Amino acid sequence: MIRTPPVQRTPAAALAALLALAACQTVGPQSMKYGRGQYNQVVQRTDAEQLLLNLVRLRYRDPPLFLEVTSISSSLSLELGASVTGTTGGDTRGVTPGGSVVYTERPTITYAPLHGARFGQQFLTPIDPQMLLLLFHSGWAIDRIFKVFLQRLGPLPNAPRASGPTPAQAPLYRDFFAACSILRDLWHAGKLDLGSTQRGGVTLLVLHIDPTLADDPQVAMLAHLLALERPTTTLLLSPTLHDRDIVPIVPRSLLAGMFYASQGVDPPAEDLRKGKVTLTLDDDGAPFDWSLITGEVLRIHSSRRHPASAYVSVSYRGHWWYIRDSDLDSKSTFSFLSQVLEMLSSDLKGAAPVLTLPISAG
Repeated sequence: MIRTPPVQRTPAAALAALLALAACQTVGPQSMKYGRGQYNQVVQRTDAEQLLLNLVRLRYRDPPLFLEVTSISSSLSLELGASVTGTTGGDTRGVTPGGSVVYTERPTITYAPLHGARFGQQFLTPIDPQMLLLLFHSGWAIDRIFKVFLQRLGPLPNAPRASGPTPAQAPLYRDFFAACSILRDLWHAGKLDLGSTQRGGVTLLVLHIDPTLADDPQVAMLAHLLALERPTTTLLLSPTLHDRDIVPIVPRSLLAGMFYASQGVDPPAEDLRKGKVTLTLDDDGAPFDWSLITGEVLRIHSSRRHPASAYVSVSYRGHWWYIRDSDLDSKSTFSFLSQVLEMLSSDLKGAAPVLTLPISAG
C-alpha cells in the first residue's frame, strides 16, 4: 500500500490563504457598505452645486450648462502578498510570516451634457398644468408653485419680465402675491384643494375651496383680485381656454422659473457698481429690492470666503455663493427646482452625447 505524503504548506502559503479568505469575506460587502453611501452623497452634493452655479450664471447673464451623471460603475481588485523571514543561527531559530493586501477601486463615471433641440424644447416649453397638479399633490405649497411657475394669474402679473434676464425696471407683483397669500392661508387651513377636469379635450385645473367658506371675506377678496363677477369656491384655471368662467393662467417654463428664482441672487455691491449685473430701478429711480419678491422664495448670498454654515455653496467669479442652512424657505424652493429639473431632464440623459471618465488613483 502506497501512502501519499500530506501536502506541506509553508507559513507564507497559509498566510496568503487566510488573507484571501478574509479579504473575500470582507472587501466586497464593506465596499458596498461604505462606497454606496459616499457615491450617493457626492452625486447629491454636486447636483446641488451645479443647480446653484447655474442660478448664479443666469443672474450674471452667463449661459447655463447642465452636465448630468448618467452612470457610475466601479471595479474592485485585490492584490495579495506573502513573505517569510527567519533566523537559524546558534540556539535561536524562528520563522516570521508576513503579508499584505492591496485593495484597488477603479470607478468609471459617465456624464451627459444636456443641450440641443430636445433640451431647448423641454426647458423652454411652459410647464404643463398637469405638472402643476402633480407638484401640488407631492406636498409643495400652492403659493410656491404659483410664484415660481406662473407669471400671470387672471389679470394679476407675477413679475413677467423676471422670467428672463434681470429687468431694468421694477416688476409688477403685489396683487399676485396678495392672491397667493390668500391661497396659502386656505391651503394651510386644509380648506383648499387642487384638481383637474376636462373641457373639449383640454385639461383644466380646478381650485376647490371649502363650500362652507362661500361668504368668507378671503374668498370675496380673492374674487375681487381676480376680477370675477361674484365670489366662488370653484375656480377653473387654463392657459389655453378663454371662456367667461375660466381664470386664464400663463405658466412659466423650467428655464423661466429658474430665471425668476435667480433674481434672489444677491450680487456684491462691486459687481453692481461695475455693471456686471443689472441694477433694477423702481419708479422713483431708486434701486429695487428684489427680496420683496424672492425673500420668501429663494435667497442666494455671496462672500469672499468659504461660508461656514451653508446648505450648499459653490465658487464662481471670485466669490462663494451659498444658501444658508437655516433658510428653510430657500432650501424648500431649491429642492423644489431640483425635483422639477430631474423630472423634465430624465428622458434626455440617455439620448445626449456622453463623456466617460475612467478614474485611477496614483
